[in-house]
This record gives sequence, C-alpha cells and structure tokens, in this order.
Amino acid sequence: MSGTAAAYLRLWRHRWVPSLLLVGVCARVPLQAYVFAVLLLATERTGSYAAAGVVTAAGGVAYAVGVPVHGRLVDSFGQTWPLTVAACVNAVAFTGLLVTAQLNPTTAALAGWAAAVGVSLPPVAAAARALWSHVIADDAVRRTALAVDAMVLDVALVAGPLLVTAVSVAAGPAWALGGCGAVLLGGTLWFSTLPPSRSWAPARRGGSLAGPLRSPGVVVLLAVSVLTGALLGVLRLGFVEFAGERSGQASGGLALAAFGAGSLLGGLLYGTRPWRADATVRMRVILAGYACGVGLLTLAPNVPVLVALCVPAGLFLAPFVICNFELIGRCAPEGTLTEAFAWGITATFTGSALGNLVAGALAGSPSAVVFATASGFAVLAAATVTAGAAALARPPEKGS
Repeated sequence: MSGTAAAYLRLWRHRWVPSLLLVGVCARVPLQAYVFAVLLLATERTGSYAAAGVVTAAGGVAYAVGVPVHGRLVDSFGQTWPLTVAACVNAVAFTGLLVTAQLNPTTAALAGWAAAVGVSLPPVAAAARALWSHVIADDAVRRTALAVDAMVLDVALVAGPLLVTAVSVAAGPAWALGGCGAVLLGGTLWFSTLPPSRSWAPARRGGSLAGPLRSPGVVVLLAVSVLTGALLGVLRLGFVEFAGERSGQASGGLALAAFGAGSLLGGLLYGTRPWRADATVRMRVILAGYACGVGLLTLAPNVPVLVALCVPAGLFLAPFVICNFELIGRCAPEGTLTEAFAWGITATFTGSALGNLVAGALAGSPSAVVFATASGFAVLAAATVTAGAAALARPPEKGS
C-alpha cells in the first residue's frame, strides 16, 4: 500500500472522521450554493446583472465582517453555543430575504437582507478546520485531513451549483435559496452537537486584540485570499452572464460545477504524492498555473466549450486551498487558529464581493475581457506570495 493510501486509511479509521466529513458536506454545500442562488434570485427579481452583483456583494462583505467575530467567539467560548445561536439567527435572515424578494424586490432591500444573511452565517468551515488538531494527533494524518477538508469544499462547489440549477429550473431560485437556508441550519446544528465539537476547547491566547493579524504571514495570506476570492467572484457572475446570453442563466451553474469538479480532481492529484518543496514555493507555482487555466476560458465560444474548459481551469483551486491551510497553521499565533481560519474566509468573501462588483461593472463587455480579468487576479496573487515569502517562512509568534 502506498504511503498516501495508508495516510487516507489511517485518517478514515479515526472514530469521528466519517461523521465530521459527512456533516461538513451538509453544512458547507449550502454555503457554496446560497451565493449562486442569491445571484439567480436577484437577477430574476431585478432584471439587472449589475444590481445582482451589488446584492451578492452585500452578502459577501457582510460575511467577511461577521465571520472573524464568530471565530473569536468560538475561540473564547467553544463551538457549541456560538454556532447554535448563529445558525438560528441566520435562519431568520434567510426568511427575511425570501419574503423581501416576493414583496419588495428593490436592490437596496435585497442587499440589506443579503447582508443580514451574510453577517449571521455560522463559521462551520473554520470550526471544522480547528477541530482537526483536536481529533487527530499525528501531523501527517492531520495534513491528510486538511487535504480532505479542501476536497469537501470542492464537493460543495460541484454539488451546490448543480442543485441550485436543478431546483431553479424546476421551481425557481426562491425555492433553491430556501433549501440552502434549511440545510445550512440543520447541518450546523448537527455539527455543533457532535461530541468532538462539544468538547473542543481552544488554547490560551495572548492578550493582543489583533489576534492572528499580528502575524505578518497571516496578513500576506489574507491578501492572497482576497485576490483569489475576487477571481471566483468575477467568474461566478461571468458564468451567469455568458450563459444568459446563449442558453439561459441557470446553465451558468454547469460551468461553476465543472470548475468545482476540476478542483476536486486537482486536489486528488495533488494528494497522490509527497512534496519536497516548501508550501510557499508550491503556492507560487499553483497560482501561476491557476492564472493560465483561467486564461483559457477566454477561448470559449459557447456554453459546452466553456464547461469543458472549466475543468482544467479549476484544477488549481484545491491545491491552492490546501497550501493556504498549511501556511495558516504555520503562521497563526497560539490560541488564534479558529479566528485565523475565519479571517481567511473573510478575505475570500471580501475578494468575492470585489469580484462581483468588478464583474457587474464589466457587464456587457466581451466575455474574454471578463475571464482575462479573473486570470489577472491570480497573477497578482502569485506576485503577492513572492513578495511576502519571507513572512510566510517565519514561525508564528507565541506571545502577545
């Protein structure tokens, strides 16, 4: 048996790993799906791609603001109560967004409720990543767990848009959004009741209010996450507009799902071999490949070709996420791990909101311009990693 296969087998044999992975899918699929559902619903109700970009961006910015606060609460009080309260408030916000879409679908009203949904989204992904160090003691198996965690995100990226597309075609985007809210509530409550989550206790943190932001390496990684998040934000709206001009907006979900399938494949390939190069070097190479892959999308003349090109374009997403997890674990100061992962989510959603706004501003431009813009964000991310390589190589600060 190969070393990689043995690591995956050891991981699967841990008592709580199957449950954590399953509940991770249930809690994260709606996180990937709801953004696309909001985009489709806002486009349907306002009739404007630019307005839809504003509504989606409002939710992304609000999530970016809220998730580090949730992360700090988890680091301070454990996982159970912060996750439970956030999930219940979030369900109310989803309900408000759905009612508003039917009764008062103005851009401002939709953006306000989308922001309420975003700011109350529970930090399940950050909590799950912090939990791996509690459940798994072996460093090698824990690295495998982080790789599988990234693949769970890819499953969500594939399944989420496909489910939203199917439900939207059959019953409308409002039903897809409502389903996202219901599954997210159930998945989060399930996660928060699992014994490893209930017994998780954070390490003692230093006294600095800056938390993980006092680490220069974490700051560099957040800048990179903003840029890669912007890439995804541009692509998400770009796919919908590209498909809407040719075969129907909902078919943009096929392109997004193909992108996620490519990412899943990339994660599987990435995990089949050990890597001697440091994660910083690997990240630079991955981001360069990411830029090239996304650049290929400029060649797509129709939706079937776009879907096909999305597979190689997405190959580099999961390897990037895995490297990012590894580097955050290296750079985060003691006692701030959940918050550090939460700030990573903040940066990604901030970038996604930026990408939505950029794509909205580019509405009506040739699709090649939109996809070239997305590729440019990957180029900037690679340059940022190169400039911050020294900070990423330093061990985390242990004091305050």
